[in-house]
Amino acid sequence: MMFGLGDLGGWVLEFLARTDGIGTIITCDAREDWPRLKTECAAVGAGMEGYTKTIKFEKCDVTDIDATAELLKKYNPDMIYSGMTLTGWLEMRVVPHAVGPKFYRATACHMPLQLLLVSKLMKARKKAGITAPVLNNSFPDGVNPVLARNGLGPLIGGGNLDLIAGEIRRKVSLSENVPMRDVIVYFIADHAVVPQGAYVKGSKVQAPYILKIMVGDKDITKKFDTNALILDSLLMGTLPSQTSHINHPVVAASSVKNIKAFINDTNELTCAPGPNGLPGGYTVRIGAKGVKVELPEGVTLDQAVKINREGLKLEGIEEIKDDGTVVLTDEAYKLQKELYGFTRRELRFADMDDIAKETRTALKKLIDKYS
Repeated sequence: MMFGLGDLGGWVLEFLARTDGIGTIITCDAREDWPRLKTECAAVGAGMEGYTKTIKFEKCDVTDIDATAELLKKYNPDMIYSGMTLTGWLEMRVVPHAVGPKFYRATACHMPLQLLLVSKLMKARKKAGITAPVLNNSFPDGVNPVLARNGLGPLIGGGNLDLIAGEIRRKVSLSENVPMRDVIVYFIADHAVVPQGAYVKGSKVQAPYILKIMVGDKDITKKFDTNALILDSLLMGTLPSQTSHINHPVVAASSVKNIKAFINDTNELTCAPGPNGLPGGYTVRIGAKGVKVELPEGVTLDQAVKINREGLKLEGIEEIKDDGTVVLTDEAYKLQKELYGFTRRELRFADMDDIAKETRTALKKLIDKYS
């Protein structure tokens, strides 16, 4: 089942409709016009290519938790995808191009917009007694650990760290003249390491990370300038108008890869954000039994988590408390006032409905200003 059929979700649907091992796809969205049309287009296109699947649209507003729970019980899915957000990246990208890098250091301020709807879905899943794992595509580095601390954690995320890992594998495959599948990347870093969100001074990535590159059983990391591999990103140089056709298909491919690994039990070694409620991104193995973090030799899980917590600070998250409260850094707190016109040092999970409404209104003004 898919919840949230916006631009990114639409790409995920197109790829899943052409994925072996998946016989039924139920798409869900609060709207009806675009999502229903997108569902039919994907079904027709996949059918023309010879795929025989059941693909069906259901109108569903996840803020109605009882109705969503009933819908989940009706279909009892094997896996759930969420691409829901109150402000999509396609809409938001005009802002950083106008105000500069400081926008990324206030990521925590608009985090409630990524968090609210998937939290409703997770509550409905719990109410329905459904055990299907969830892939959350909306800022999983920060959203997944907040939800996990409230007993509502998705299994894993997609995109973010994995986008850079994919580009690194591509570059190394060309440099070493080997297929991408032969390049193994062990990568530990928060979303802030991605150039579009990185706090970069000069030519050095400021977000901490661990990167190990292997071809077969040979470690070739020292052959490369790892900072250059990360910063020289193809995807992050695109314009806002190019997001739909250039960026989103790659993000969608990352999520579909993870879904396929679980559904088809491939034990895929890959990179992903927010696994098992952990903050930031890691190299993981994905199979039908779940997700396991795979660490390079000599690195402990505590060290990996610490690296990601430090990375989250560059996005304005000083701390995620045990109850899921997000504490802003001093810088993000000041930027919140400058960019959004209000100040909240702590974003309490229990208050997320009100905070999301306030943030949406403020961000909409910012988007309208620069759009």
